[in-house]
Order: sequence, then C-alpha cells, then structure tokens
Amino acid sequence: MKKIISLAAILCIGFGALAQTTKWKIAVHVDPNVSWMKPDSKHMTQGDNVLRYGFGLTLDKMFATNYAIGTGLNVINTGGNLQYFYKGTKTTSNTDYVAQRTRNYALQYVEIPLTLKLRTDEISYITYWVNFGVGLGFNIRARANDEIVYKQERDATTGEWKPSSDAPYSSDGDDIKDDISIFRTGLIIAGGIEYRLSEHASVVGGITFNNGFNNVLSNQLVKRNDQGDPEIIRDANNAINPSEEKLKAINNLLALNIGILF
Repeated sequence: MKKIISLAAILCIGFGALAQTTKWKIAVHVDPNVSWMKPDSKHMTQGDNVLRYGFGLTLDKMFATNYAIGTGLNVINTGGNLQYFYKGTKTTSNTDYVAQRTRNYALQYVEIPLTLKLRTDEISYITYWVNFGVGLGFNIRARANDEIVYKQERDATTGEWKPSSDAPYSSDGDDIKDDISIFRTGLIIAGGIEYRLSEHASVVGGITFNNGFNNVLSNQLVKRNDQGDPEIIRDANNAINPSEEKLKAINNLLALNIGILF
C-alpha cells in the first residue's frame, strides 16, 4: 500500500508541472473485458471468469513530446464467481440456517484513473504506447445471480444444529449493494498502438490489466472445517454457532481497448 500511495503522489506532482506543458489529447473508447473475483480466504472458492464491458473518456496532457499525464472517466462493468457458506435467518419461522452460496457478481463502477503514458515517435502512421498508474472506482450498481443449497439449520426445540431438508433455490438479478464495498482501487497497466488517420485523429487499440488492491466485499461467511462442511463450534458464551469471518476478495479484469483519439 505504501508503494501505491507513493506512486499516486508522484503522479499528482506531475500534474502540478502541467502549466508549462503543450496540448491535450482526448480519446473515447469501449472496453470489453474478462473479469474475475480472487478470494483472499481458504474458506472461499473461485469460480469461472466472466465477460463484461466498459467505456470511457481519457484525457492525456502532454508535458513532453513522448510523455503525458492522464486522467478521465471510465464506466467499468466487472464481476466474477465465488462459492462460500453463509449464515442466514428464515423470515417465516425465524430459524437460523447455514447455506452454500454460488454467486455470480455483476458490478458496475465509475473509475477516475491517474496515469503516466509513454509514447514512441510515429513510425509509418503508428505510435506505440504504454500506460501505468492507479484508478479509484466508486460502486454505482451491484447485482448477483445466486444458487443456494441449504446445509444446516438450528433445531427450534433443542438449539442444536442438524442437516437441513429445505430444497435448493436460485435467484436472478438480486440487488446486493449492501454486500459490496463502495470503493474499488486498482493498479492500471496498459499498452497498445495509435494509428493516425489524419492530422487530428487516430484509431487507438490496446490491452489493459486492472488489478484490484482492496477487498470489494462486505458481510460475513461461515468457515469450512477439514471435511469441507460448515464449521459449527461452541463459542465463548457456551452457545453452539457457526464459526464466521469477513468475506474477502479482490476484483481483477483484463480489457481490450478500442477507441478514437483526437
């Protein structure tokens, strides 16, 4: 994290030097991507990658012939699949239960990037570039498709836990904003080409790896025991309850960038 803060500080200082710079370059782009959720817990299982998309506006301020400080505004649709146990309470009977959730996340962020771009001289209408920096994202939409399999439930009479007989169920498009952190920060590493069409317009193509830094999840999970079942233990108050910890995962994506540079 110290390295990330230092990089952001260096880029901010670079913006302060822009009073002596040359021109702006503006690009609009679309960004289909492959994204995934990487768990930070042995009690979670990573599922398949998902296909998503994004789009945005990039502003590059040239401060030398081959160097620019960049910012802009990106809308990123991302997500992935995770599987884990969680504890819930049935609203109809007020009975506690533990279930296995297989969740497909569909997350949308508005991201403000801060980057440094290095460009070559033009060679036969083509300019090669690399770009790196950080991005701060704000979650504006979070939905999920769930597959739920009930595992354990508390006996209303004895208070003991027993296998659940409830049938599995699935849901589509649930609003899960309460389960998602509002912020997503990431390391941006990109590279590609510009193909000049005219004096003031170029086609841009590139690939961006956006590596998440922070946990994008909130809420709790139930730990797994050595047999892969929910861990039910006697707690400090001598009550028998599932053993819980915080949900932890980062979100990564690999995007194809296609746009027009002015």
